[in-house]
Amino acid sequence: MTSLANVHQGGLAVRWCLARPPRASRFVLDKKRSMQRCHYKVTLETPEGVQDIECDAGTYIFDAAEDAGIDLPISCRAGACSSCTGLIKSGTVDQSDQTYLSEEQVEAGYVLTCMAAPTSDCTIATHQERSLY
Repeated sequence: MTSLANVHQGGLAVRWCLARPPRASRFVLDKKRSMQRCHYKVTLETPEGVQDIECDAGTYIFDAAEDAGIDLPISCRAGACSSCTGLIKSGTVDQSDQTYLSEEQVEAGYVLTCMAAPTSDCTIATHQERSLY
């Protein structure tokens, strides 16, 4: 269940969208105090076909796919390898927790689904590890 909590820090209203345990939550600055969107539609283009999932803000895409019963490649679950590599076709994600991809690879649209949380509706081609090299 998704819940919102308002916290005031340094005069700014901060809206905290708690979609998963605290390790996966994200803070969203809310200067206008408007309601922030807390979930996104993520379209996964897998070898088995296109599959849509709902992914809460702050939830890693791999975790949401796993919860939905979608089998994606995985190894380390820590953003330190390339097993779960995807390619962003549209939309945006926050993958600041990953340590494996280079800046150039991120700019080219590559994403580690185990360490990426959506920041908009997005489409991701999965199973892209081989295309990295």
